[in-house]
Amino acid sequence: MSKCKSYSLILFAIIALAAAAFGQNKFEGYSLTLQADIGGACPVRYLPSAGGGNSIDVFVAGTNQRTQATGLTACDGSSVSGSRVSVNGLGRWCFSGEEPLYEIKLRNGDNYLWYPTTKDSGFLNVKDFRPVRRAIGSPATYEFTEPADYTKTIKNATVYIAARQGGTLRFPVGDYIVGTTDGSTRDPSFQGITLPSGIIVQGAGANTSVPTTGMPIQRTVTRIRLKNNNQSLFRIGGCTNQVTIRDLELLGNTDLYGGGRGDITGDIGIEAIGKWAIDPVSRAQSANSSQMFNFENITVQSFDKGIYVHNANDRNCKSSEQACDQWQFDYVKVDHALFMNNRTGIWIDTFNTDWTVSSSVFSYYAANAPGDGIHIQKAGSMLVEQSFGGGYDDASGVGGTFLYIDTIGSLTVVNSGSERGKRSIYTNPAGSITSMMISVIGSVFGNPVELHGRLNYMSSGTFYQATTIKADPTVTITSTGDRFCYDPLALSGRCTDESGRNVRKPGLGTTKPMFQTGSLPEGRGNDSIDGRPNMFGYNVEISNGLLQLDPNVTFNDISRWASGGEGRPAVQDGALVYCKDCRRGSVCSQGQPGQDGAFAKRINGRWMCD
Repeated sequence: MSKCKSYSLILFAIIALAAAAFGQNKFEGYSLTLQADIGGACPVRYLPSAGGGNSIDVFVAGTNQRTQATGLTACDGSSVSGSRVSVNGLGRWCFSGEEPLYEIKLRNGDNYLWYPTTKDSGFLNVKDFRPVRRAIGSPATYEFTEPADYTKTIKNATVYIAARQGGTLRFPVGDYIVGTTDGSTRDPSFQGITLPSGIIVQGAGANTSVPTTGMPIQRTVTRIRLKNNNQSLFRIGGCTNQVTIRDLELLGNTDLYGGGRGDITGDIGIEAIGKWAIDPVSRAQSANSSQMFNFENITVQSFDKGIYVHNANDRNCKSSEQACDQWQFDYVKVDHALFMNNRTGIWIDTFNTDWTVSSSVFSYYAANAPGDGIHIQKAGSMLVEQSFGGGYDDASGVGGTFLYIDTIGSLTVVNSGSERGKRSIYTNPAGSITSMMISVIGSVFGNPVELHGRLNYMSSGTFYQATTIKADPTVTITSTGDRFCYDPLALSGRCTDESGRNVRKPGLGTTKPMFQTGSLPEGRGNDSIDGRPNMFGYNVEISNGLLQLDPNVTFNDISRWASGGEGRPAVQDGALVYCKDCRRGSVCSQGQPGQDGAFAKRINGRWMCD
């Protein structure tokens, strides 16, 4: 990346002139650190007040802290001594000065560029937090340098936003590398860029870096990316609310065109980590909840996990110190997002979480194992609507699994689908319990739906292929208005199994559903599809009513049905039908309607009318 300089905008000259004409600028904030770490504590931590530990030293920006600020005036209950500003009774510092920006230094040694409160406060440009040099003049100007790595620049902006309880951080057109020391070399201290409450991270657009064999060959409009493996780009910790990321691309460790594919092992686009803490002595709980997240119009490409939500200490949890697997990361919406070339697009591993994934696409391939769209290891509930997943072709680019589910309370899939993958839905038998509900409505699944365990699966108005459903006998299925195979009169030769053989009886396979609506026979010749009866799979109870059988069935009808034909399945033992002209006797025979009539029962391959 070039080291070109971007010289100060006229804005700074205007600010300086305005300050001289109308008075001083007001600067305010808190002394804090911002870091979501693997311990799971709240990421915003205020410096201690003892001994003035939360006071700040103020320097003229762009002087490498060689020039202390002068002429500062205290405000809002703070106090000023030279270039040092002490906080008021609420832990907040405030001062006024004539410069358009300053550099502040916390007592722990951290230093940040700081901007004044104006009528446009809250709308920030990340470029304004780059390394800066003050040029002497009348008025003085500021020269910003384009850094090879944007980590410090972005962190400066997020701390500024955290101290102001929120704001919009805009990323103009550009390629923003983080996690390195020089644009390439790994920074061993990098732990991801923590996002505080109330932040909106907004780019100029999310047009995708075009994938060819999984490698971008052009730069998108706004791209933030990693250059090494085993790093998280953004982090969200506990005690964090109202975070939005939109209109940009997040990219893992994938080199640009002509450079080969990088190692994305352990790379995470957005990592959320926290814990529901318990005091080991008092047993008091600190919920540490994080809520209200919106990921909108983003591209997340080439990560081990695109979005990963999990508990701190999730592999070594002590129930005396935290409610294991119960951190609340809640009310999450993923909207108009593209997850591409990730090993797993979204991975969720905490029970106390509820999601909506809408109008999103998951493109993946099994060779980039596991090549999954959404992996629900643990979750409370999820709504997937108008979202789609799949691979790039049915050969080397075939995808893995669209929805891989270990345990969830409730999953609802509406108007969604998958294709060119190994599986549309997979449920793990170890986690799929009776209380788990999966509801699928108006969707299209061309790849196997592999259901294990003891879950409840309800499907309505969904299209499947002939043998898509593969379910254990312990799975409870209710199917209403679903279709299996295309209309053979419109698309002949398409009702086949995985081996390409025609299937005359498409449907739920050998599983035993609680209820399934039937269908009439279709097609002709080799494209014939047999009719299917409505099916009840357990005891049927009619309360305060009666069971009315067709009163117009004749002896000729039941004789014809006995051997099947006309797309009907052959009658099996146990069938019961009212026959209006059957003569009563041990074996049914032809009688006269209006004089005879009996209930015909199929027993040992014969119709019995006794």
